Amino acid sequence: MAGGLSQRRTALLAALTLLVVVLHLVLLGGAQQLLGTWAPDTPEPDRIQAVFVRALQPAAPPPPMATRPRGTEGTPGPEAVKVKPGLAATTGAPGTTPSRLSPLETPAPTTQAPPDALQSPGALQLPETPGDYQPGMEWPLSTEMHYQLTGNYRGPVYGQARVQWLREGAHYQVHLEASIGPSFAPLMTRRLSSDGMIGPDGLMPRRFDEVNGGLAGGNRKVSLLFDDGGVVLANGQRSPREDSTQDAASQFVQLTWMFLTGRQTAQPGWLVQLPLALPRRVHLWRYVVRDALETVDTPMGPLQAWHVDSDMTDTWGDMETEMWLAPSLQYLPVRIRIWQNRSKDASSYIDLTLKEAPLQAMPAAAPASSPASGSESASASVAGPSASQVGR
Repeated sequence: MAGGLSQRRTALLAALTLLVVVLHLVLLGGAQQLLGTWAPDTPEPDRIQAVFVRALQPAAPPPPMATRPRGTEGTPGPEAVKVKPGLAATTGAPGTTPSRLSPLETPAPTTQAPPDALQSPGALQLPETPGDYQPGMEWPLSTEMHYQLTGNYRGPVYGQARVQWLREGAHYQVHLEASIGPSFAPLMTRRLSSDGMIGPDGLMPRRFDEVNGGLAGGNRKVSLLFDDGGVVLANGQRSPREDSTQDAASQFVQLTWMFLTGRQTAQPGWLVQLPLALPRRVHLWRYVVRDALETVDTPMGPLQAWHVDSDMTDTWGDMETEMWLAPSLQYLPVRIRIWQNRSKDASSYIDLTLKEAPLQAMPAAAPASSPASGSESASASVAGPSASQVGR
């Protein structure tokens, strides 16, 4: 009798112990799930205001810079290397699926003469800069580009997109906004936004936000916060990063600036490695310039552009991007293709093609020596924004 009671007590104790273990595992799993969906509950920075007053027309690329850069500007660094030629270029029309690039070999870095930074006139020297650095004229004024969206996601999709590059002194923002379906009632929307500062080595993001919405897109937001030497990822974990790290939105302007100033070389087979902070990890991304200039058909006419393609096989499901940068339009992207998960499903992507001339702000006009007449004042208002809008 005593032995039976002892066995029952032992079994009951074991059952209670197992229940406690199960409850702890459930609570731990819930905590991990909460951690996995964490996002900083802080408001986004106010959008920089800009007045776009002129349409940018194709022009000859700028000549090589004639003055020596300040500090380390223009140094390509060890990540800029020349790779073997022979990469196949895609010449298909928008909507076609290109083939993947083969893995690349990385020989010893080559050297190139450092380009010189253009000096900015006094009217553009605004105080909001890191240290004593002042962004030069190689940084475009605020620019807005509108795109036609096509692509495929379980069938053909159509829509519209807009990219804004906004400047206020050394403070910058990049916004990429895309929507599928009619603009007044989109089925799905996605916005990528980067906010940060301009420094001697390019853009220095401070915050990145990705927001998804629309009638069928749900409502989801992830944010990344940058600090000295690190970035807080979408799951709340902090990861180390290099100073040159970009995010999914700032990379477009950073690459444009690097090619425009000669910090990277626009020639067939040139490899560019760029650290990217993505929602789940910081990853060294590889881009390669395809073999030759390609023609992109736009409402402005055919434009020659360098095809800069992602050369990745280890994306772990992160979005991939390829872009066509037009030298005649300040190396701005006249076409952008974004893949949700290229290695897993090469049939799902969106393709953005420039639908009209880019719009840019203008620097402040020189102050008049005498009061202008009404008609002259009206002309001045059309010619450029006020001093408070310079660099936006």
